[in-house]
Amino acid sequence: MTVIFDIDGVIVDSEQLHFEVLRHLAPEHACYYQPQQLIGLSLEETLDHIRVPREHHADITAKTVATYKSQLSESYLRPGVRALIDALQEAGIPFGFVSTAPRDICLANIALLGLQDPPRLISGDDVLRTKPEPDPYLAMLDILEAEVDRVIVVEDTDLGVLAATRAGIVNVYGWPHELSGQQHYKHAIGTIERLGDIPAFAALCSAI
Repeated sequence: MTVIFDIDGVIVDSEQLHFEVLRHLAPEHACYYQPQQLIGLSLEETLDHIRVPREHHADITAKTVATYKSQLSESYLRPGVRALIDALQEAGIPFGFVSTAPRDICLANIALLGLQDPPRLISGDDVLRTKPEPDPYLAMLDILEAEVDRVIVVEDTDLGVLAATRAGIVNVYGWPHELSGQQHYKHAIGTIERLGDIPAFAALCSAI
């Protein structure tokens, strides 16, 4: 078994924080979006969607990353995540992280897990085409040297689920949260209410 996790919305319940930061930094554009419409988009795509002029993207991105990191805390970790990661490490089961977010945000989120080794990570900065294209998952499969039929993926968005299935992964689960009401997970093998609903995880760790 090998496990690949999305980060925002899966490792951390941080989607609302992202949108609050953006509303603070670009208040004149807040009227152009609802948070549910932006889940799964990269920061660059989000800024385009809310109509921030391209010449302001670099400045807004830098401020977004800094502000987000300053407000992040362990309280954003989703239930059972840390226990599952600990169990995977103890069992020697390889795992990695795939995200559309900038690498600095990904690393800040993952740092909440207290990993001893550098994480296996593909961020939005590491590929030319991000979700729903399969490139991030294909890159992570190469890093993990994993066979697609032995991989479990946990995602919170339709874009992420589609990216994983396009990479040939079958065991893809949707894990909804408060802001994922517009997600349908029709390409997922199933949806879960908690990590322990995935049989392989329940057998691994009773704390999830």
